[in-house]
Amino acid sequence: MTTRYSERFQDSASVADYESKEYRAGSYSTCIWDLQRPQVEKIIADLPRSHARPFRLLDFACGTGRVISALENQVDTAEGIDISENMVAVARGKCLRAQLQVGDILSQPELLRNKYDVITAFRFLLNVEPDVRGKILRRLREIIAEPDGRLIINVHGNSHSLRHPAILWRRWRERAQKTGAMLNEMSPRDTKQLLRTNGFEIVRQLGFGVLPPTLYRTPLRGLATAIDAALSGEHVWNDCAIDMLFVCRAI
Repeated sequence: MTTRYSERFQDSASVADYESKEYRAGSYSTCIWDLQRPQVEKIIADLPRSHARPFRLLDFACGTGRVISALENQVDTAEGIDISENMVAVARGKCLRAQLQVGDILSQPELLRNKYDVITAFRFLLNVEPDVRGKILRRLREIIAEPDGRLIINVHGNSHSLRHPAILWRRWRERAQKTGAMLNEMSPRDTKQLLRTNGFEIVRQLGFGVLPPTLYRTPLRGLATAIDAALSGEHVWNDCAIDMLFVCRAI
């Protein structure tokens, strides 16, 4: 039986495993975040601000607080929400100012009453079930400030990237071993169409990670890291990047 995303990180053991493996020091995911973080910080720093009201950030599906803890000092108010109590418990230990809560924004729309100047959503769109993606995007569209509010959202598994062959092999292996690994992918075209259909216009696209992650576990790690760093950001080959980052405004 396939585990739904909303159920995956409800127990503390799964959360601890995620923290100790996916984002351990020196992991591939950590290396990609190290490239993304300064770019995201600059995007937020460059957004127009009004002196008449607080500049608000919402980190949707905040997980263990990696993103919101990095960005909370760039805004007047920072809020995070996740469906997992155990994830949020870890996030509370990382954040100094952010207000964090647990809940489902579809069944509990009253949880989010503000309009937000920036909404971040990392590693969510790809992992959640396809039937939920549009519903979440439309709800986020309702609470983003207009006209200058921005949604910063990523897809960390591009089906048109050099990671794709490894995913195909892991899917074949998964049929026998049934480990419950999350092996979803999305194409650039499908991602852009999903965002447009649900009320968002892409204003910038950035790419991170071109070389296969397996190289990071070989003696070529240093070279792979340097190449991926040189090719990160806005380039003509962004549709080939493993991790695609989109900056969007409401239509």
